[in-house]
Amino acid sequence: MKKNLNMKIFDNNLSKNPKTVILKKKVGDIGKTKYLPSFTKEWKNIIYSYNKNMLKNIPMNDQNVNKIIQSYFNLYFKDYKYIGSTKFILHKRRRNLLRRIYVSNAEIKHTNNKAVITLFTVNREKKILKNKYFKINKKISQNLIKRYFSLYKNNISRIYNILNKHKDESIFISDKITKKRFLKSKLIYLNKFIKLKHLYLRKVWSIIISKYWRTYLNLLRKYDLMYSLNQYKFNKLRLLPILSNILNKIIGKKIEYNIINLKSIAYNTDLFTNALALKLKKTKMNYIQSMFSILNRAYLPRINTIKERTLVKGQKNIDLGKDLNLISNLNQNNLDTLLKDIHNTTEKSNSTTNNKKIHNIIYNSIGYKNMGGIRLELKGRLTKRYRADRSINSLKWKGGLKNVDSSFKRLSSVLFRGNSKSNVSYSLATSKRRIGAFAVKGWISGK
Repeated sequence: MKKNLNMKIFDNNLSKNPKTVILKKKVGDIGKTKYLPSFTKEWKNIIYSYNKNMLKNIPMNDQNVNKIIQSYFNLYFKDYKYIGSTKFILHKRRRNLLRRIYVSNAEIKHTNNKAVITLFTVNREKKILKNKYFKINKKISQNLIKRYFSLYKNNISRIYNILNKHKDESIFISDKITKKRFLKSKLIYLNKFIKLKHLYLRKVWSIIISKYWRTYLNLLRKYDLMYSLNQYKFNKLRLLPILSNILNKIIGKKIEYNIINLKSIAYNTDLFTNALALKLKKTKMNYIQSMFSILNRAYLPRINTIKERTLVKGQKNIDLGKDLNLISNLNQNNLDTLLKDIHNTTEKSNSTTNNKKIHNIIYNSIGYKNMGGIRLELKGRLTKRYRADRSINSLKWKGGLKNVDSSFKRLSSVLFRGNSKSNVSYSLATSKRRIGAFAVKGWISGK
């Protein structure tokens, strides 16, 4: 009886026209592999050690290494009179100067024998010193030298006229003169003229040096010395060995540097957050204008967002996936032959064009090359006066931080450290003013 009742209940509840519900299929590129960014996106340090107690010192060592690197790139001449400057700048004020070398936090990759330190820099001091040097040099060449050499040319012509007047007084007394005596007189006259010319030229240069040494030539020497100090900081034979000796005592390994010079501070989160925090320490700075000054430096590529975010069904890219899977498992010697065999680039006549095609295929397979968006957030006491509402929260952005592949194209993406996205880099910089403390947060997304 129980079985019959169950069958009746099942038959009554079962609809006569059943509908089959199809599960959502994952549509995407068949041959496209998952892109994994560099190790520095996930961790600032890559290290493996049998002794776990060694890992306890890494957070403190990171702070010390970053402080030493920042202070190294902010080096300056201790004796201000050696440069020729009349003003002495206090150490506290010198730390807040915006004309400096901006450096990101160190990204360290440890091996058995050495530690490879990757640094992103923007050398703003180099550009400013160059422009000042050429500006003063232009003033000297145009105004001063032209002025004195115009006087020099006029006076040389006067000297020549005076000598020309008195040339016949002592030599040409009689009408009968020999050829030898005539040439000798011309030679004497020429020697006198050359001596007077050199004497007057030395006088002109002495006037230039004595009158304009304190203003122009002294400034040229100052900018030249400061520029040379700036370049010695990046030189492997000058000052970098001193820095590596200091860092070797902390890390305990040989140091190698990978210094990447960027064109703008907007391409690295550590750079523009530190620069903005340094700029906002000054009381007269407007925080909204300074935020927009950084956002305007970020150039986003012009892309049709509708076309980029649309899902293309049945798209196949087997060749690209085949290349990327094989590249990771091959040696350097067999890589060229593999790519030439796949793309039929065995002809000798078109070797340059085929190499360009292979280069473009590999370059296009790299993810997160272009900037997708930038975002800035300020929190803290940034008002000009002592008021009750002195805590401010401001948020500005340009572009977006979404991952196009995972958000719109239904492709799998990698997550770092829990919730952090693989296409977004994040950094935080803190500072303080007379009113109180504030923080600057920065994000950059790639696509």
